[in-house]
Amino acid sequence: MASGKFEFQGNGLSFWWLSIWTTALTIITFGLYWPWAYVQQLKWVYSNVYIDGKQLMFKGSGAGFFGNYLLILILTFITFGIYSPWGACRIMRWTWGNTYFAGEGDVEKF
Repeated sequence: MASGKFEFQGNGLSFWWLSIWTTALTIITFGLYWPWAYVQQLKWVYSNVYIDGKQLMFKGSGAGFFGNYLLILILTFITFGIYSPWGACRIMRWTWGNTYFAGEGDVEKF
């Protein structure tokens, strides 16, 4: 059976502040900032996760996610919400497709 040690080193205060400002910008922009907020939160979470001592890293960008976000919103609206499970899977594929183990020069601290 495969096994590995997972460790999370984040703290509540820094995540609280990140959540406050990303939520505020998302509200001010009527949801248009959400892709960038999502990416910032993923970068914070992943920079605090270690698997067998190797740090995770998220390399996606809000601009890179924005097209997917708009497509998901439009298809979910047109189908009266029926597309939402497929949209959620599309977000997960994009998220995990941009997740890596950090290399020597990639180690980030938020």
